[in-house]
Amino acid sequence: MTYFMQFYLLLALLFTFFCICLDTVKVRWQITQEFENQEYLKVSQNKLKQINIQLQTEHHHLNSPAKIERYAKEVLKMSEITKKTIIRYEK
Repeated sequence: MTYFMQFYLLLALLFTFFCICLDTVKVRWQITQEFENQEYLKVSQNKLKQINIQLQTEHHHLNSPAKIERYAKEVLKMSEITKKTIIRYEK
């Protein structure tokens, strides 16, 4: 091999090595971004779980029988039936 062919081969190898190094840096940066994204998603999931628990608690509170009975008595002016009436039909 001549000196110039060895020089060009060395340049080609250095360029290939440089490209591989850049690709390695890019992959490491992407992995770092994905870890940050994963942490953000975990925080968001925890917030949504807390909101879900609050909404379930509010739902059970609003649909409780005592709340519905109080609303019926105060707002709709309904009253409880205390007297039973028995109707008998004669044939």
